[in-house]
Amino acid sequence: MMKCIYCGEELKEGSLYCPKCGKAVQIVPDYNIYDDDYLNQVLTEESQKISGSRPDRNKRPAPAEKKHPGKKHLDPRQKKIIFLVLGIVCVLIFALLILGAAIRSNHANSFDYQVGLAEKAQKAGDTKNAIACYENALALDKNSIEVRLALAELYTEEKDYDSALVLYQEVIRADRKNRQACKGLIAIYEKQNNTDAILSLSEAVDDSLKDLFADYQVEGPQFSLKSGSFENAQILQMLSTKGYEIYYTVDGSDPKERGLRYTEPVKLDENNKTYTVKAVCKNEKGVYSEVTEANYKISIPAPDEPIVSPDGGDFGVETSVTITVPDGCSAYYTWDGSTPTAASHLYTQPIKVPEGNNILSVVIIDHTTKLSSDVYRGNFIYYSQDYTAEDDIDDPADNAEE
Repeated sequence: MMKCIYCGEELKEGSLYCPKCGKAVQIVPDYNIYDDDYLNQVLTEESQKISGSRPDRNKRPAPAEKKHPGKKHLDPRQKKIIFLVLGIVCVLIFALLILGAAIRSNHANSFDYQVGLAEKAQKAGDTKNAIACYENALALDKNSIEVRLALAELYTEEKDYDSALVLYQEVIRADRKNRQACKGLIAIYEKQNNTDAILSLSEAVDDSLKDLFADYQVEGPQFSLKSGSFENAQILQMLSTKGYEIYYTVDGSDPKERGLRYTEPVKLDENNKTYTVKAVCKNEKGVYSEVTEANYKISIPAPDEPIVSPDGGDFGVETSVTITVPDGCSAYYTWDGSTPTAASHLYTQPIKVPEGNNILSVVIIDHTTKLSSDVYRGNFIYYSQDYTAEDDIDDPADNAEE
């Protein structure tokens, strides 16, 4: 049942005016149990007004509450509830702060979370943040090859080649078959023009990665002669199967530093000398092959003693003498018994035996080595029919004086 808020009279359902005090019915949709004291006071005052009674004069009125415009006064129960709610809210906020700190701590120590942040930053183009997150992840898992590769790639993009090299080298030491790390190292070494490092790397990695070094595997030159000793001058030819430039030395020095460029066959013609020939090929990248080396000892002997036909004798008719001359040599002769030299008569065709008692001396001299053979000496006696007996006693030394 509803009651009149002024006099407390019970109201029938649907009543618009209070049957006792005649005031309009006020519908209060929500009744607050905490307003009981206030309602009782209002009902008492209204009842006194209607009945015409007055309050006891001897009773001191309660001090009037100070009213402040716009300020709502709460009773102790309401304040208690508000303080309780505020306390609960504070507890919840504190719990949320603790939970957030725990989550952040968990994320900071989560390898997967750091990798995820790094990948997200990398996709967004935030290289520095990606590097920082990958470094955090690597600190959490020091054995991660994947993180090393990703981090090395970012270092390379930032031109921090030293840091990238360290990471790639760590990967290769852990996995000699890692193609990505090998390619990364080759790319950096190329930027640094460090061919020696590339060649060293080719020896350190697994054979399955040898194809990555195709441009750095330069085959050495081929020689037309094998090492050995030779009794005549030699012509040495060199060949590169891929048409690379060839540089060589013949004194055993380094062909990379002091080599002559090969353009024509090399003559090895100095007698009693050992040639130490070293040569390398060089490709268009400036990469040298391994050194090809050979030793050639040139020991050219002096020409054999000349072969003369006829080999001396006593002739009654005009006779010609033939001298066999080896290739690359010349023959020189005298008829007076003196030792022939390059300044003596040059043999070019068969020579006639002069009349008298003659000593033919012949020497062979090699054009290249200038070596001389032993001297041939033969006694040739020839007298024509009109020759006098006195001529018989001619001494060959007289011919020499002539």
